[in-house]
Amino acid sequence: MKPRAILIVGWLGMVLYAFPGYMSYDSVAQLFQARLGWFNDGHPPVMAYLWENVDRLVAGPVLMLLLQVTCFLAGTYFLLRERVSRTAAAIVAVLVLWFPPVANTMGVIWKDSQMAAYLMLGTALILAPRLRTRLLGLGCLGLATAMRYNALAMTFPLVALLFVWNPTFRWWKRYAIAIVAWVAITFAVRVASTALTDHPRYIWHQSLALLDIVGTLREAPDVPDAELQRELAGTPLIATTELSARAKKTYRPDVSPTEQLWDATDKFFERPDTEAERAAVSAAWRTIVTGHLGAYLKYRMIVFGQLTQLDGTPLGSPVYFWFGDIQDLERSARYIDHDASPSGLQDLLHHAMYWLGDTWLFRVSLYLVLSVVLLPFCWRDRLAFALLASGLMGELFLLVIAPTVDVRYSFWLVVMAVLSSVLLIARRASRQ
Repeated sequence: MKPRAILIVGWLGMVLYAFPGYMSYDSVAQLFQARLGWFNDGHPPVMAYLWENVDRLVAGPVLMLLLQVTCFLAGTYFLLRERVSRTAAAIVAVLVLWFPPVANTMGVIWKDSQMAAYLMLGTALILAPRLRTRLLGLGCLGLATAMRYNALAMTFPLVALLFVWNPTFRWWKRYAIAIVAWVAITFAVRVASTALTDHPRYIWHQSLALLDIVGTLREAPDVPDAELQRELAGTPLIATTELSARAKKTYRPDVSPTEQLWDATDKFFERPDTEAERAAVSAAWRTIVTGHLGAYLKYRMIVFGQLTQLDGTPLGSPVYFWFGDIQDLERSARYIDHDASPSGLQDLLHHAMYWLGDTWLFRVSLYLVLSVVLLPFCWRDRLAFALLASGLMGELFLLVIAPTVDVRYSFWLVVMAVLSSVLLIARRASRQ
């Protein structure tokens, strides 16, 4: 088969598995915002704006599915073509797309899937010989940056190490221009997201800041009420006595440490609604985190250990294959006027995928360890090193920003570990 035919077959296989696109709570909320034309920043406003425009052509998730699958597959193929023949690149690109941990996420209309698609295509395009194509690649990486808060950490090594404005420039000038290009697309995305936001949600104040405060107090020695009352003055406390004990209390001992932290936070704080309360939360965060830095780092490592499954906590199968919000399928279908049910083939694939979700293939720790182990083998391989660094930097950024534990947060790490392994193997095989 010709490479194009292989890619078409692989693309159709992925579309058949996911058609018309799986939807979760996040997906339903974003489609609803897209149809209202009124965006908040609880989810990427750029993604909602994109969905608003494609939804006018074909209602529902199908065009978003086709967009993310096509960009991901094309980008993977063009990257692999740097090392292997066109036919081999097509075959391996399809296998990467069909790899269960990849196919599971790429079948759902998530910001993670959209981000990965534009990261993959943008990375391939910035390697092109023509400057115009490389600039288009920067645009794709900018679009990827708009999809997730930690995407800027993923794009930095890709742009800094791979983008070249003019190959005749000396190395220091090439890298300086690349870093300026990264700053430019990151800043442009920030401006665009702010401009599209009709209703800011103050997500950091509503979730991570509160979790950081309570998480730090959980791991810190007991602090007298009088001292904490001063440090937390103005924040929306539910109670003002026995504060250290309330932060440390476990309400449901049968759940994971992260869920225990959420329970404690919900019993400790109301959500800040006013500018004064948000300012008080910011001040309390600075005081408590910097005053108990060791406890803060310990709490963040507990969350990160569970997120990456390094602590051995079983997270269950992360496979998602529902066409609406699994928490309320009927209501979410009415909410966005979109209902679907799986075909017989999809039903079989769902059962197989769910079974695989409980196997080692979906363990994040495997890909984290693999990425670290592979790093010494690619010092002289700029492409493989940039890809691994992108996956690892995105994951390490979660050490300070992840409010919850979800396997899909580590999706780009999984993709980069798999793709870098293939590139390193191909390089060694070509030498032999």
